[in-house]
Amino acid sequence: MPNESNDLPPPINHVFVDYENVHAVDPAIIGSRAVHVTLLLGARKTKLDATVVEKLMQHAATVEMIRLTSSGRNALDFALAYYLGRAVVADPCGHFHIVSKDKGYDALIEHLRSKRIFARRHEDFTTLTSSAAAKPAVSTLPSTLLATKPQPKVETVALREKAARVLEHFRKPTTNRPRTKNRLTSHLVSHLGKKVTEAEVSRIIEMLSQAGHLVIDDKGKVTYHLDQA
Repeated sequence: MPNESNDLPPPINHVFVDYENVHAVDPAIIGSRAVHVTLLLGARKTKLDATVVEKLMQHAATVEMIRLTSSGRNALDFALAYYLGRAVVADPCGHFHIVSKDKGYDALIEHLRSKRIFARRHEDFTTLTSSAAAKPAVSTLPSTLLATKPQPKVETVALREKAARVLEHFRKPTTNRPRTKNRLTSHLVSHLGKKVTEAEVSRIIEMLSQAGHLVIDDKGKVTYHLDQA
């Protein structure tokens, strides 16, 4: 079976910042390729660093700022878990990072990893970004985040959304799951409709395989691992 992984774009890195816990945000990560940042602020947080605000304004398409209206105990923790879970459903092949000193997130990280989802908690931005000085036009992200290809195009994002739809489709107990790759391809072409090509279906299958939801052996036999994240 040919390996098409080199033709796939790098996974999108979803970074969730617990700004109530970590107050120093490295502006270098905002606007980096293949990175989406969600900044969560507590209800009492009324000030942001001017440099961070400038970056937020320049890269509004890849940054989401969420300010909670409630200051109850663990309110921000639960909100962060909600937005992270929503991102996992939308992009099951993505990489997910929580920036917080709160070790209470570790149980969530462990659960995501048990479902074959890439997830990690960072005490601060030193483990998320390189400590080396940034060079012009070069990302300061480490190897776990560094994108060697341009930011995914709109059609690539659409493929990731289709992959999420396929995952939910096969999680339904009444769904007939094809047992060979050829039948799986034909099934998905029919399920997704006329607007999807066999080449796109092949990439969707590869995405789900990389995420650990599908295992296809040398003979084309398909095994499913569809536990809920």
